[in-house]
Amino acid sequence: MTHPILNRILMLDQVADERSREHQRRSTSAAAIIGTLIAFVMLEYQLLVEHHVPWDLIAVIYAMGLTKIALVRWYRYRN
Repeated sequence: MTHPILNRILMLDQVADERSREHQRRSTSAAAIIGTLIAFVMLEYQLLVEHHVPWDLIAVIYAMGLTKIALVRWYRYRN
């Protein structure tokens, strides 16, 4: 849901309908999951091959995962 003034400025009411917003939401969700999995694979490589613990990569994985879980819970209880 966007503000009516923002709709007039960006013409979102003409460009984006409900279906395209749903596709955007699904693709963003899939991209976040794939990004988290790739980061996890990179973490496993660093741990198993190079014997190095990349704490920054671990922080990114946890941040992405916790954000996804928090938003799923937020939207489930809000709607």
